[in-house]
Amino acid sequence: MPDQVIMPDLLARKLWNYLILLATVWYTWTIPLFLVPKIGIPVWSHSVDLALSIVFMMDLLLNFRTAVLVDGELLTNPKVIQSYYFRGYFSMDLVASIPWDLILMQLGYWDAAILASAVRLLRIFRLPHLLRVQGTALPASVMEQLFITNFWVLTITSWCASIWMAIIDIPENEDLTTFIVKGYYWTVTTMASVGYGDITPTTNIGRIYAMFVMLLGVGIYAYIIGHISTLIVNVNILRKRNKEKIEQLGAFMQQYDLPSALQNDIFSFYRHYLMEHSAGGASILKELPVKLSDRIHQHVNIYLLRRCPMFKKARPELLEALGARLTSEMFLPGEEIIRIGEVGREMYILVHGVVAVTNQEGELLAKLRTKDVFGEIALLHDTVRMANIRAITACNTLKLDKNDFDQVISSFPEFRKELRKIQMHRVGTESASPDQKEETP
Repeated sequence: MPDQVIMPDLLARKLWNYLILLATVWYTWTIPLFLVPKIGIPVWSHSVDLALSIVFMMDLLLNFRTAVLVDGELLTNPKVIQSYYFRGYFSMDLVASIPWDLILMQLGYWDAAILASAVRLLRIFRLPHLLRVQGTALPASVMEQLFITNFWVLTITSWCASIWMAIIDIPENEDLTTFIVKGYYWTVTTMASVGYGDITPTTNIGRIYAMFVMLLGVGIYAYIIGHISTLIVNVNILRKRNKEKIEQLGAFMQQYDLPSALQNDIFSFYRHYLMEHSAGGASILKELPVKLSDRIHQHVNIYLLRRCPMFKKARPELLEALGARLTSEMFLPGEEIIRIGEVGREMYILVHGVVAVTNQEGELLAKLRTKDVFGEIALLHDTVRMANIRAITACNTLKLDKNDFDQVISSFPEFRKELRKIQMHRVGTESASPDQKEETP
């Protein structure tokens, strides 16, 4: 089916992500080794490289059909998914998927082919995405954090071993496999500061590099101990607490057999709540002195107001006065914020969430997201709303009422002149285009 969309929590999609993860780990550990001139790219790895290139290309196609979570909304429209992927990881994935080394080898550029294989390392930036399950707002689990930590430790070890192999000459009576094993053996014992002395540097470059690896090992060792200790102590308290609340919600809803639509609204609100509170910003603000907290709110309100085109050039004093009149209002999924035919009396700033803009027939005109502004024309003059705006996810908004707006700008005559110009320009535009009656909601 051309319009079929793959859900990210599907078992097959998760298993595929693990395959991509293993392929990424393979390149991260082998490419530094193959970059060593005396080792090079073995012939047998060409087949592996070709197979993984095909896998990566297939992953590109799957990413165009996999739903993604954006601002709490799971996007399932194929065109929207494609647009989002094009703006995100597509370019990096495409470059990292093409077997540049094999292509250059076929053209006879062997030295360039070895260097081109390093392009595969771009896949490292996709590791957090591959580990996370899309569609959840919960923080990374302990296992995910441990995997990332161990991955980087082993990766740094592999890279240090590869540099050692590049510095040290292969003894005449030693095969390549033994030499590679000795490189990893020396790196591990040196980084762990338990070197047995059976492999010692004999040149100044070797001694300097050995000291660098020792210092690096001390830093990594301290980081691992501190990081893992923190994980064990915390046992991901936030995730555990959130999971318990979700389980309690689920049990409560099953007990009273709540309708599916109501259950979805409850879980949507809770995901929204987690995204708002997981960083702990609200609790931190409460701990600050009132004056500091007020200054932070003041700065945030001014920043959000400047998102509105007619406030871009407004003086800070005006924005500060308007910011003090903003009131918070929350909407649940499916709840109407603006309705066609109503006389507008307020402007909204979307602090968090996603809303849909539709016409009289219910056709989707646009989707507004975090920091978008809508309904601002109602502040200039009494106008009838020409579009419906409905919350798709749980939404936090800041509302500015027309009465408050009028009271504030009465003290700023120069800004009132600018508003008159905006009104005149708008009236002129509407007169010039009588057929275009659709108005910004």
